[in-house]
Amino acid sequence: MTDLETAKMSERGQIIIPKEIRDHVHATQNTIFTIMPLDKETIIMKKLNKNKIIDEFRNIRKRVIKLSKQDIDKEIQNVRKQ
Repeated sequence: MTDLETAKMSERGQIIIPKEIRDHVHATQNTIFTIMPLDKETIIMKKLNKNKIIDEFRNIRKRVIKLSKQDIDKEIQNVRKQ
């Protein structure tokens, strides 16, 4: 892969990622990227890994304490007493 590629924005704001870079990051037609500006001249793009995010959410759900209706009602009563 070369170190530097260029892309031109269309009048609709679309930018085509050069093929060499798409191949390097294994991006296909429906690959999703997160995009964030660093400053007025710098934009960061990161390929989104949906499976990794799903796994992270599943792990979070496993650690979450499941409250019953009685637990919730009890907590509400405790807060109201304060």
